[in-house]
Amino acid sequence: MMLKTNMNGNKRARLDYDRTASEGRTKTNGYSKPQLTRACAECKKHKIKCFVQPGQTACNKCLRSGIHCVPHNFAQKFIDDDAAWKAQTTTTLDQLKAAVEHLLHINNLSELSKYDGAQLILRTLSEASSVRTASPSTPNHSSNSVAASNFVSEGPSANHQEDDSDLVPLPMNNLYSLTDPGNSRLIRVDPADINGPDFISRGVVPVAEAEFLFDHFRDRINPLLWDGILCSHKSLSEARQSSSLLVATVLTVAALHIPNREQSLHATYDAFVALMRGSCLLHSQNLDDIRGLCIGAFYLTSLSWALCSRAVRVATEMNLHKSSLQFARGSFESFERVRLWYVLYVCDHQFALAYGRPPLMHEDAAIRNADKLLTSGLSSKGDRMLVAQVKLFRILAGAYFMYGCDADLELGGQDFEMLQSFNLSVDQWRLEHQTKDVDLSRDSLTPFKGTTLYYHLARFQLNSVSLRGISARRASQTTSGPDMNWDRQEAANSAITAAASTVRLIVEDGDLRKALVGMPIFTHAMIAVCASFLLKMAVVFGELDTRNDNYLHLPADLAKYGLNFHTRTALTNVESLVSSLTSVADNASQRHVARQVVTGLKELLQRFSPSPESGDFVYSRSSGMESSVLAVTALNRNLPAGSEKDAIVQRDSSGFSHSYPDTLTNQANEGTQFASLDQPQDPFDLMGDLDWRFNDSFLWGIDAELPYI
Repeated sequence: MMLKTNMNGNKRARLDYDRTASEGRTKTNGYSKPQLTRACAECKKHKIKCFVQPGQTACNKCLRSGIHCVPHNFAQKFIDDDAAWKAQTTTTLDQLKAAVEHLLHINNLSELSKYDGAQLILRTLSEASSVRTASPSTPNHSSNSVAASNFVSEGPSANHQEDDSDLVPLPMNNLYSLTDPGNSRLIRVDPADINGPDFISRGVVPVAEAEFLFDHFRDRINPLLWDGILCSHKSLSEARQSSSLLVATVLTVAALHIPNREQSLHATYDAFVALMRGSCLLHSQNLDDIRGLCIGAFYLTSLSWALCSRAVRVATEMNLHKSSLQFARGSFESFERVRLWYVLYVCDHQFALAYGRPPLMHEDAAIRNADKLLTSGLSSKGDRMLVAQVKLFRILAGAYFMYGCDADLELGGQDFEMLQSFNLSVDQWRLEHQTKDVDLSRDSLTPFKGTTLYYHLARFQLNSVSLRGISARRASQTTSGPDMNWDRQEAANSAITAAASTVRLIVEDGDLRKALVGMPIFTHAMIAVCASFLLKMAVVFGELDTRNDNYLHLPADLAKYGLNFHTRTALTNVESLVSSLTSVADNASQRHVARQVVTGLKELLQRFSPSPESGDFVYSRSSGMESSVLAVTALNRNLPAGSEKDAIVQRDSSGFSHSYPDTLTNQANEGTQFASLDQPQDPFDLMGDLDWRFNDSFLWGIDAELPYI
């Protein structure tokens, strides 16, 4: 009995100070824990008694061993770890929120609370990360009058260190690291001249007029650029806080598409040119600057090639070409940068193919895997249309590098085999994307119709190379005509069909014609070149007039050459296109490219006139509108007296008509002399090669006083 009592007395007593120490050991970060057992985990393991001295949080065994005294209840350990993780996460989120608010503040962007949706936040983070903050000593203008400091001095790129490997740096980056770039600058450019108050704050354009132009672009033109992905700003003030260059481009393009806005067009265009001139030797740091350059390239004809080249260079300086690698690794912050890289690819290849020049951007893994952009969960309908065009121009770029740009180099047997392969790829492209786009329509211009238009343009570009080496000059010098083997006939007929389909699509589709005024100049130029191609086909197989070698008698059709071409039908279709484009041009400025296309096509049509002898058509090789009157007068010299005046207006059974003012007749009677065939200053000569590239003098060199296009 005594032994039992002693044994009970040797047990660890639950004293007040022991309970207090145990409770202190079971509280962490303010969280209450469940009741602990009497022994810690270490004492429980060795099956010994657990003694805790007054004022201690660990037992004697753990203190002697120098180990952490852990309660035996493992659920308590999980609670401790969970509490620590939550506390650390809360601190990290607060730090991230503070960092984002700081970036928004220094870049004059809206507060974080005004952003809804992951896509807008990701875009803000992407753009903010690409902008170097201004110096603290830089004056802080009001948010409505100045954009962020988007430009810095010339020299090494702001991102040049990111391009280097640890062992082998890039040569120029290494040079900049070893030398002081400031000592080698021959031209000093002050970024403050560009980063200062924008042109609206200086009163170049009234705020009300700027608001009107911005709203017009946002509602009418921006949706035609892949559903508005190039300008996501909803208001003018928001755009001004981001990029003055973007604002100047948007307002210029909007004024170009509104009748009777010439004064605003001149003011905004001059402001845009001034920004371009001042920033051409500076480094841009804002994605919106690249977007502004792309918009300008799409719509400002005289600057299209220069703006496109500048946009590609700025994008590579900002390492957009590496964004696809980051995006493939799961960095969704790179989504906007990858999307913009694809826009640049389309822009570059549109003008490279149209001008017959090699593109600046080439096919790489990002271009080959463009479909991956649509799998991120951030893509929209506009992204689907953008990726579709990337894939189309990838096909056309392959054809360009296959056949080159020599208009006199005829295709051989293997070339036609490859041409069939390219045509098959375009057919597959149409089937794939028309099926996807049938149910995507929200606006009057459906993606389905856009796909159809670009399909015909692509087919024309591909197959028109089959007619290289054929011209009216060389054809008139031989009696047998050009060599039209079966392969060339097949490809030429495809080009003729594609050009005619393009013309008829514009004439017959009211929705497409309504949206045409806001489409990029590439579309207008390709429609115009399809029309001029049909007119060239009508001339290229003509025969010289025996009485006057200044005129060609045109055949009614080209069946003997194996071509499905009818002269009367082609001229009628082009005349209908001119009528349709005239109504389109009436909804735009006098400087809009549609008006210049109409002027050029009318000049071409006025060289054709019905022959009173054979019922076919006659083409005048002289330049100028007056030559058509001379042709009609010369052909009617043997008609009864008084019939020359009647020949001024002629109409045949097909409805194809020509009308000339009386003043032209007077000039013809006065013996006005015109340039000969071999003089190069005639921009409307159809006797040259059947080439589909841009002819600047034809499309926009008509009036030397039209610089604002």
